[in-house]
Amino acid sequence: MPRTPWEKIQTTIRKRSHSDVEEQANLRVAEGLFNFVSEKAIVGRRHDIFPLQLGIGTKVVFWQPVILTVDERATIPFLDPRRAKRLTAQGRRFVFSMMHERIRAADPDFADVSLAIVQFALSEKGPRIPVLFSDTGVELFTFEELDQMVGETYEMWREVCEERTVEARRRGATGGGLF
Repeated sequence: MPRTPWEKIQTTIRKRSHSDVEEQANLRVAEGLFNFVSEKAIVGRRHDIFPLQLGIGTKVVFWQPVILTVDERATIPFLDPRRAKRLTAQGRRFVFSMMHERIRAADPDFADVSLAIVQFALSEKGPRIPVLFSDTGVELFTFEELDQMVGETYEMWREVCEERTVEARRRGATGGGLF
């Protein structure tokens, strides 16, 4: 199919944005990605990949539902368009490990697929330029390590939520008495 024209992408983003700030942020990322894909002649097609099951009832997704051809290699990307609190090197290692376990380790048909994380350069104006990170040379976490990390994170989050609930009840209980 022919590439979607930039004008159509721009119109869609404008329609779906909830504020001018959101619209401008998304337009800058989209324009940078659009230009990058055009310059590199990247092509792709949709391909749904089921979530990775960890522990009991925990499912995670760290990839887009697409297979791209980047530099003549099948590539599955994870997009990280955030300006602040972006993935660090350790965060990218975690994401690459999750992608590897669900995509390559789980399906021999994808054993040779390349994994990529796409972050975007910071700039004051104009399109934000994509920066591709590859998993080449990255020491991946094992499935057991990933499962343990996610389990510990969920446990910490549960404790935080419980503490907030207790604190809210305590504040509500001291708000007065019977008259």
